[in-house]
Amino acid sequence: MTRNRENLLILTLTLVSFVLGTTEYVIVGVLKEIESYMKVSLAAAGMLVSGFAIAYAVGTPFAVAFLAKISRRSSIFIGFAIVLALNLLTVFSTTFSSLMAIRIVSAVACGLTISLSISIVSDAVNRERRGEAIAWILGGFSIANVLGVPLGTFIGQHLSWSMTFVVTACIGVVPLVFMFRILPRQTTTIAGSFSDQISLFLKPRILLACLIPVLGNSCIFVVFTYITPLLSETMGVPVQWISAILLIYGACSILSNWIGAKIAKGDFLPKLKGLFVIQAILFLGMSFAVSNLWIGLAFLFLIGCLSSSMSAASQLYLFDVSGSIAPGSKAFASTLLPVAANVGIALGSGAGGIAVNMGGLQWVPPVAVMLALLAFVVTLICQRSIQVNSDEATTVKAA
Repeated sequence: MTRNRENLLILTLTLVSFVLGTTEYVIVGVLKEIESYMKVSLAAAGMLVSGFAIAYAVGTPFAVAFLAKISRRSSIFIGFAIVLALNLLTVFSTTFSSLMAIRIVSAVACGLTISLSISIVSDAVNRERRGEAIAWILGGFSIANVLGVPLGTFIGQHLSWSMTFVVTACIGVVPLVFMFRILPRQTTTIAGSFSDQISLFLKPRILLACLIPVLGNSCIFVVFTYITPLLSETMGVPVQWISAILLIYGACSILSNWIGAKIAKGDFLPKLKGLFVIQAILFLGMSFAVSNLWIGLAFLFLIGCLSSSMSAASQLYLFDVSGSIAPGSKAFASTLLPVAANVGIALGSGAGGIAVNMGGLQWVPPVAVMLALLAFVVTLICQRSIQVNSDEATTVKAA
Protein backbone atom coordinates (compact mmCIF):
# COMPACT_ATOMS: atom_id res chain seq x y z
CA MET A 1 0.00 0.00 0.00
CA THR A 2 1.40 3.40 -1.03
CA ARG A 3 1.82 6.15 1.54
CA ASN A 4 -1.01 8.20 -0.02
CA ARG A 5 -3.36 5.23 0.18
CA GLU A 6 -2.26 4.63 3.77
CA ASN A 7 -3.16 8.24 4.55
CA LEU A 8 -6.59 7.83 2.93
CA LEU A 9 -7.19 4.64 4.91
CA ILE A 10 -6.22 6.36 8.17
CA LEU A 11 -8.45 9.34 7.35
CA THR A 12 -11.43 7.14 6.49
CA LEU A 13 -11.16 5.10 9.68
CA THR A 14 -10.66 8.29 11.69
CA LEU A 15 -13.99 9.55 10.29
CA VAL A 16 -15.56 6.23 11.25
CA SER A 17 -14.24 6.54 14.80
CA PHE A 18 -15.55 10.12 14.92
CA VAL A 19 -19.08 8.81 14.30
CA LEU A 20 -18.57 6.01 16.84
CA GLY A 21 -17.23 8.48 19.39
CA THR A 22 -20.16 10.83 18.85
CA THR A 23 -22.57 7.92 19.24
CA GLU A 24 -20.95 6.95 22.54
CA TYR A 25 -20.09 10.31 24.11
CA VAL A 26 -22.84 12.67 22.97
CA ILE A 27 -25.16 11.18 25.58
CA VAL A 28 -23.32 13.18 28.27
CA GLY A 29 -24.37 16.43 26.60
CA VAL A 30 -28.07 15.56 26.68
CA LEU A 31 -28.31 13.83 30.06
CA LYS A 32 -30.39 16.66 31.50
CA GLU A 33 -32.82 16.51 28.55
CA ILE A 34 -33.13 12.72 28.88
CA GLU A 35 -33.61 13.08 32.64
CA SER A 36 -36.52 15.45 32.01
CA TYR A 37 -38.04 13.55 29.06
CA MET A 38 -37.80 10.09 30.66
CA LYS A 39 -38.64 11.39 34.15
CA VAL A 40 -35.68 9.60 35.77
CA SER A 41 -32.99 10.80 38.16
CA LEU A 42 -29.69 12.22 36.92
CA ALA A 43 -27.84 9.20 38.34
CA ALA A 44 -30.24 6.88 36.50
CA ALA A 45 -29.68 8.78 33.26
CA GLY A 46 -25.96 8.38 33.87
CA MET A 47 -26.51 4.61 33.67
CA LEU A 48 -26.89 5.08 29.90
CA VAL A 49 -23.17 5.85 29.91
CA SER A 50 -22.12 2.94 32.12
CA GLY A 51 -24.58 0.56 30.44
CA PHE A 52 -23.14 1.38 27.02
CA ALA A 53 -19.61 0.85 28.33
CA ILE A 54 -20.40 -2.48 30.01
CA ALA A 55 -22.13 -3.80 26.87
CA TYR A 56 -19.18 -2.58 24.78
CA ALA A 57 -16.70 -4.37 27.02
CA VAL A 58 -18.62 -7.62 27.38
CA GLY A 59 -20.08 -7.87 23.89
CA THR A 60 -17.17 -6.82 21.68
CA PRO A 61 -15.10 -10.04 21.95
CA PHE A 62 -18.19 -12.16 21.26
CA ALA A 63 -19.12 -10.03 18.23
CA VAL A 64 -15.60 -10.31 16.82
CA ALA A 65 -15.58 -14.08 17.38
CA PHE A 66 -19.10 -14.51 15.94
CA LEU A 67 -17.99 -12.88 12.67
CA ALA A 68 -14.60 -14.62 12.65
CA LYS A 69 -15.39 -16.74 9.60
CA ILE A 70 -15.96 -13.79 7.26
CA SER A 71 -13.46 -11.16 6.17
CA ARG A 72 -12.68 -8.19 8.38
CA ARG A 73 -13.81 -5.92 5.53
CA SER A 74 -17.31 -7.44 5.58
CA SER A 75 -17.43 -7.50 9.38
CA ILE A 76 -16.58 -3.83 9.73
CA PHE A 77 -19.31 -2.89 7.23
CA ILE A 78 -21.84 -4.92 9.23
CA GLY A 79 -20.83 -3.32 12.52
CA PHE A 80 -20.85 0.25 11.24
CA ALA A 81 -24.17 -0.16 9.40
CA ILE A 82 -25.79 -1.41 12.62
CA VAL A 83 -24.50 1.65 14.49
CA LEU A 84 -26.04 4.01 11.94
CA ALA A 85 -29.37 2.15 11.85
CA LEU A 86 -29.71 2.14 15.64
CA ASN A 87 -28.91 5.85 15.82
CA LEU A 88 -31.88 6.42 13.53
CA LEU A 89 -34.10 4.15 15.64
CA THR A 90 -33.35 6.23 18.74
CA VAL A 91 -36.02 8.70 17.61
CA PHE A 92 -38.63 6.06 18.43
CA SER A 93 -37.39 5.56 22.02
CA THR A 94 -40.18 6.70 24.32
CA THR A 95 -39.14 4.76 27.43
CA PHE A 96 -35.90 4.50 29.36
CA SER A 97 -35.75 0.72 28.86
CA SER A 98 -36.08 1.00 25.06
CA LEU A 99 -33.34 3.62 24.94
CA MET A 100 -31.10 1.46 27.11
CA ALA A 101 -31.69 -1.53 24.80
CA ILE A 102 -30.69 0.51 21.74
CA ARG A 103 -27.60 1.79 23.56
CA ILE A 104 -26.55 -1.74 24.52
CA VAL A 105 -26.74 -3.12 20.96
CA SER A 106 -25.09 0.04 19.60
CA ALA A 107 -22.25 -0.46 22.06
CA VAL A 108 -21.46 -3.95 20.78
CA ALA A 109 -21.55 -2.75 17.16
CA CYS A 110 -19.27 0.19 18.04
CA GLY A 111 -16.82 -2.15 19.75
CA LEU A 112 -16.74 -4.48 16.76
CA THR A 113 -16.17 -1.59 14.33
CA ILE A 114 -13.35 0.15 16.20
CA SER A 115 -11.58 -3.13 17.01
CA LEU A 116 -11.56 -4.13 13.35
CA SER A 117 -10.44 -0.60 12.37
CA ILE A 118 -7.39 -0.92 14.62
CA SER A 119 -6.67 -4.45 13.39
CA ILE A 120 -6.96 -3.54 9.69
CA VAL A 121 -4.82 -0.40 9.90
CA SER A 122 -2.12 -2.09 11.99
CA ASP A 123 -1.70 -4.68 9.21
CA ALA A 124 -2.06 -2.28 6.27
CA VAL A 125 0.41 0.49 7.18
CA ASN A 126 4.16 0.29 7.56
CA ARG A 127 5.30 -0.88 10.98
CA GLU A 128 6.97 2.44 11.84
CA ARG A 129 3.64 4.24 11.30
CA ARG A 130 1.61 1.81 13.40
CA GLY A 131 1.55 3.92 16.56
CA GLU A 132 0.78 7.07 14.58
CA ALA A 133 -2.07 5.38 12.68
CA ILE A 134 -3.63 3.99 15.87
CA ALA A 135 -3.32 7.39 17.55
CA TRP A 136 -5.15 9.04 14.64
CA ILE A 137 -7.97 6.50 14.63
CA LEU A 138 -8.42 6.75 18.39
CA GLY A 139 -8.18 10.51 17.88
CA GLY A 140 -11.50 10.34 16.05
CA PHE A 141 -13.09 9.96 19.47
CA SER A 142 -11.41 13.20 20.55
CA ILE A 143 -12.66 14.93 17.42
CA ALA A 144 -16.10 13.68 18.44
CA ASN A 145 -15.62 15.58 21.70
CA VAL A 146 -14.68 18.72 19.76
CA LEU A 147 -17.43 18.68 17.17
CA GLY A 148 -19.86 15.85 17.85
CA VAL A 149 -20.61 16.39 21.54
CA PRO A 150 -21.03 20.20 21.39
CA LEU A 151 -23.09 19.94 18.18
CA GLY A 152 -25.17 17.17 19.69
CA THR A 153 -25.65 19.15 22.88
CA PHE A 154 -26.79 22.18 20.88
CA ILE A 155 -29.25 20.06 18.87
CA GLY A 156 -30.51 18.38 22.03
CA GLN A 157 -31.11 21.70 23.77
CA HIS A 158 -32.80 23.41 20.81
CA LEU A 159 -34.59 20.58 18.98
CA SER A 160 -34.75 17.28 20.87
CA TRP A 161 -32.25 14.87 22.38
CA SER A 162 -33.22 12.12 19.88
CA MET A 163 -32.44 14.35 16.89
CA THR A 164 -28.85 14.34 18.10
CA PHE A 165 -28.57 10.68 17.14
CA VAL A 166 -30.42 11.12 13.84
CA VAL A 167 -27.92 13.77 12.75
CA THR A 168 -25.05 11.50 13.84
CA ALA A 169 -26.41 8.71 11.62
CA CYS A 170 -26.66 11.06 8.64
CA ILE A 171 -23.04 12.16 9.10
CA GLY A 172 -22.00 8.51 9.25
CA VAL A 173 -23.10 7.89 5.66
CA VAL A 174 -20.03 9.83 4.44
CA PRO A 175 -17.33 7.53 5.89
CA LEU A 176 -19.48 4.49 5.03
CA VAL A 177 -19.20 5.44 1.33
CA PHE A 178 -15.45 6.06 1.67
CA MET A 179 -14.99 2.62 3.26
CA PHE A 180 -16.23 0.89 0.10
CA ARG A 181 -13.48 2.57 -1.91
CA ILE A 182 -10.47 2.53 0.42
CA LEU A 183 -10.63 -0.55 2.67
CA PRO A 184 -8.31 -3.36 1.53
CA ARG A 185 -10.34 -6.04 -0.24
CA GLN A 186 -8.04 -8.83 0.86
CA THR A 187 -8.52 -8.80 4.63
CA THR A 188 -8.03 -11.95 6.63
CA THR A 189 -10.44 -13.66 8.94
CA ILE A 190 -9.56 -14.08 12.61
CA ALA A 191 -7.34 -17.08 13.28
CA GLY A 192 -7.98 -19.54 16.05
CA SER A 193 -11.04 -20.80 17.85
CA PHE A 194 -13.18 -18.67 20.10
CA SER A 195 -11.86 -20.50 23.16
CA ASP A 196 -8.28 -19.75 22.08
CA GLN A 197 -9.12 -16.10 21.56
CA ILE A 198 -11.03 -15.63 24.81
CA SER A 199 -8.24 -17.38 26.73
CA LEU A 200 -6.15 -14.25 26.16
CA PHE A 201 -8.30 -12.51 28.77
CA LEU A 202 -7.33 -15.15 31.34
CA LYS A 203 -3.58 -14.60 31.08
CA PRO A 204 -2.23 -12.69 34.11
CA ARG A 205 0.06 -10.51 31.96
CA ILE A 206 -2.86 -9.59 29.68
CA LEU A 207 -5.10 -8.77 32.64
CA LEU A 208 -2.40 -6.59 34.17
CA ALA A 209 -1.79 -4.80 30.86
CA CYS A 210 -5.54 -4.23 30.45
CA LEU A 211 -5.68 -2.52 33.84
CA ILE A 212 -3.69 0.41 32.43
CA PRO A 213 -6.45 1.55 30.02
CA VAL A 214 -9.15 0.47 32.49
CA LEU A 215 -7.88 2.80 35.20
CA GLY A 216 -6.61 5.44 32.76
CA ASN A 217 -10.08 5.82 31.24
CA SER A 218 -11.96 5.50 34.52
CA CYS A 219 -10.25 8.54 36.08
CA ILE A 220 -11.20 10.65 33.03
CA PHE A 221 -14.80 9.43 32.85
CA VAL A 222 -15.50 9.97 36.53
CA VAL A 223 -15.40 13.65 35.59
CA PHE A 224 -16.50 13.54 31.94
CA THR A 225 -19.74 11.63 32.61
CA TYR A 226 -20.94 14.44 34.88
CA ILE A 227 -19.27 17.31 33.07
CA THR A 228 -22.55 19.06 32.18
CA PRO A 229 -23.98 19.13 35.73
CA LEU A 230 -20.51 19.97 37.10
CA LEU A 231 -20.40 22.98 34.83
CA SER A 232 -23.96 24.19 35.44
CA GLU A 233 -24.56 23.26 39.09
CA THR A 234 -21.12 23.35 40.75
CA MET A 235 -19.15 25.89 38.72
CA GLY A 236 -22.16 28.06 37.95
CA VAL A 237 -21.66 28.11 34.18
CA PRO A 238 -24.65 29.64 32.34
CA VAL A 239 -26.49 27.09 30.18
CA GLN A 240 -25.75 29.02 26.98
CA TRP A 241 -22.00 28.65 27.61
CA ILE A 242 -21.97 24.88 28.03
CA SER A 243 -21.77 23.94 24.32
CA ALA A 244 -18.84 26.33 23.84
CA ILE A 245 -17.01 24.92 26.87
CA LEU A 246 -17.52 21.36 25.62
CA LEU A 247 -16.10 22.53 22.28
CA ILE A 248 -12.97 23.86 23.99
CA TYR A 249 -12.64 20.67 26.06
CA GLY A 250 -12.89 18.63 22.88
CA ALA A 251 -10.20 20.75 21.21
CA CYS A 252 -7.97 20.04 24.21
CA SER A 253 -8.63 16.32 23.82
CA ILE A 254 -7.40 16.45 20.20
CA LEU A 255 -4.12 17.83 21.54
CA SER A 256 -4.09 14.86 23.91
CA ASN A 257 -3.89 12.47 20.93
CA TRP A 258 -0.87 14.34 19.56
CA ILE A 259 0.72 13.97 23.00
CA GLY A 260 -0.31 10.31 22.97
CA ALA A 261 1.51 9.72 19.66
CA LYS A 262 4.67 11.13 21.26
CA ILE A 263 4.24 8.93 24.34
CA ALA A 264 3.82 5.83 22.12
CA LYS A 265 7.29 6.28 20.58
CA GLY A 266 10.21 4.43 22.12
CA ASP A 267 10.07 3.30 25.76
CA PHE A 268 6.54 4.38 26.63
CA LEU A 269 5.85 2.84 30.06
CA PRO A 270 7.98 5.40 31.99
CA LYS A 271 6.18 8.17 30.13
CA LEU A 272 2.81 6.63 31.02
CA LYS A 273 3.78 6.67 34.70
CA GLY A 274 4.55 10.37 34.53
CA LEU A 275 1.27 11.00 32.70
CA PHE A 276 -0.80 9.43 35.47
CA VAL A 277 1.02 11.40 38.16
CA ILE A 278 0.29 14.65 36.30
CA GLN A 279 -3.37 13.65 35.93
CA ALA A 280 -3.65 12.93 39.65
CA ILE A 281 -2.25 16.39 40.41
CA LEU A 282 -4.75 18.03 38.03
CA PHE A 283 -7.71 16.16 39.53
CA LEU A 284 -6.52 17.15 43.00
CA GLY A 285 -6.36 20.79 41.93
CA MET A 286 -9.86 20.56 40.48
CA SER A 287 -11.09 19.09 43.77
CA PHE A 288 -10.21 22.35 45.51
CA ALA A 289 -11.28 24.63 42.64
CA VAL A 290 -14.50 22.93 41.57
CA SER A 291 -16.68 25.73 42.96
CA ASN A 292 -14.56 28.48 41.33
CA LEU A 293 -15.62 29.16 37.74
CA TRP A 294 -12.39 30.27 36.11
CA ILE A 295 -9.88 28.16 38.07
CA GLY A 296 -12.16 25.15 37.76
CA LEU A 297 -12.38 25.62 33.99
CA ALA A 298 -8.59 25.94 33.75
CA PHE A 299 -8.12 22.57 35.48
CA LEU A 300 -10.85 21.02 33.33
CA PHE A 301 -9.15 22.12 30.11
CA LEU A 302 -5.76 20.84 31.32
CA ILE A 303 -7.41 17.50 32.09
CA GLY A 304 -8.79 17.51 28.54
CA CYS A 305 -5.28 18.03 27.16
CA LEU A 306 -4.26 14.68 28.66
CA SER A 307 -7.56 12.82 28.37
CA SER A 308 -6.58 10.40 25.58
CA SER A 309 -2.80 10.52 25.89
CA MET A 310 -2.39 6.97 27.13
CA SER A 311 -4.47 5.22 24.44
CA ALA A 312 -1.95 4.59 21.62
CA ALA A 313 0.80 3.43 24.00
CA SER A 314 -1.68 1.17 25.81
CA GLN A 315 -2.72 -0.47 22.51
CA LEU A 316 0.91 -1.04 21.47
CA TYR A 317 1.68 -2.54 24.87
CA LEU A 318 -1.33 -4.87 24.54
CA PHE A 319 -0.15 -5.90 21.06
CA ASP A 320 3.34 -6.61 22.45
CA VAL A 321 2.12 -8.61 25.44
CA SER A 322 -0.48 -10.63 23.51
CA GLY A 323 2.01 -11.20 20.68
CA SER A 324 4.53 -12.70 23.10
CA ILE A 325 1.86 -15.01 24.52
CA ALA A 326 -0.07 -15.89 21.32
CA PRO A 327 1.74 -14.68 18.16
CA GLY A 328 -1.31 -15.16 15.90
CA SER A 329 -3.67 -13.15 18.04
CA LYS A 330 -3.26 -9.62 16.61
CA ALA A 331 -6.82 -9.32 15.27
CA PHE A 332 -8.38 -10.45 18.50
CA ALA A 333 -5.84 -8.45 20.54
CA SER A 334 -7.21 -5.32 18.87
CA THR A 335 -10.37 -5.83 20.94
CA LEU A 336 -8.43 -5.59 24.19
CA LEU A 337 -8.03 -1.81 24.26
CA PRO A 338 -11.67 -0.97 23.38
CA VAL A 339 -12.87 -3.55 25.90
CA ALA A 340 -10.52 -2.35 28.64
CA ALA A 341 -11.27 1.29 27.86
CA ASN A 342 -14.99 0.73 28.18
CA VAL A 343 -14.61 -1.25 31.38
CA GLY A 344 -12.81 1.88 32.55
CA ILE A 345 -15.62 4.11 31.30
CA ALA A 346 -18.16 1.95 33.14
CA LEU A 347 -16.02 1.98 36.28
CA GLY A 348 -15.53 5.73 36.07
CA SER A 349 -19.17 6.62 35.40
CA GLY A 350 -20.32 4.15 38.03
CA ALA A 351 -17.89 5.50 40.63
CA GLY A 352 -18.98 9.01 39.71
CA GLY A 353 -22.62 8.05 40.21
CA ILE A 354 -21.85 6.66 43.66
CA ALA A 355 -19.95 9.84 44.55
CA VAL A 356 -22.86 12.01 43.36
CA ASN A 357 -25.43 9.99 45.29
CA MET A 358 -23.40 9.84 48.50
CA GLY A 359 -21.73 13.25 48.67
CA GLY A 360 -22.74 15.36 45.70
CA LEU A 361 -20.94 16.52 42.57
CA GLN A 362 -18.02 18.01 44.51
CA TRP A 363 -16.83 14.45 45.33
CA VAL A 364 -16.33 13.52 41.68
CA PRO A 365 -12.76 14.93 41.26
CA PRO A 366 -11.35 13.27 44.43
CA VAL A 367 -12.49 9.87 43.14
CA ALA A 368 -10.61 10.61 39.89
CA VAL A 369 -7.44 11.31 41.91
CA MET A 370 -7.54 7.84 43.48
CA LEU A 371 -8.09 6.11 40.12
CA ALA A 372 -5.22 8.02 38.45
CA LEU A 373 -2.88 6.96 41.26
CA LEU A 374 -3.98 3.34 40.86
CA ALA A 375 -3.17 3.60 37.14
CA PHE A 376 0.33 4.81 38.09
CA VAL A 377 0.84 1.82 40.40
CA VAL A 378 -0.27 -0.70 37.76
CA THR A 379 2.01 0.87 35.12
CA LEU A 380 4.91 0.72 37.57
CA ILE A 381 4.26 -2.99 38.14
CA CYS A 382 4.14 -3.62 34.36
CA GLN A 383 7.43 -1.81 33.88
CA ARG A 384 9.13 -3.78 36.64
CA SER A 385 7.78 -7.06 35.27
CA ILE A 386 9.38 -6.27 31.91
CA GLN A 387 12.68 -5.54 33.63
CA VAL A 388 12.50 -8.82 35.57
CA ASN A 389 11.71 -10.83 32.42
CA SER A 390 14.55 -9.10 30.57
CA ASP A 391 17.02 -9.85 33.38
CA GLU A 392 15.90 -13.50 33.46
CA ALA A 393 16.30 -13.81 29.69
CA THR A 394 19.79 -12.30 29.88
CA THR A 395 20.74 -14.75 32.64
CA VAL A 396 19.48 -17.75 30.67
CA LYS A 397 21.31 -16.59 27.53
CA ALA A 398 24.53 -16.11 29.45
CA ALA A 399 24.24 -19.56 30.99
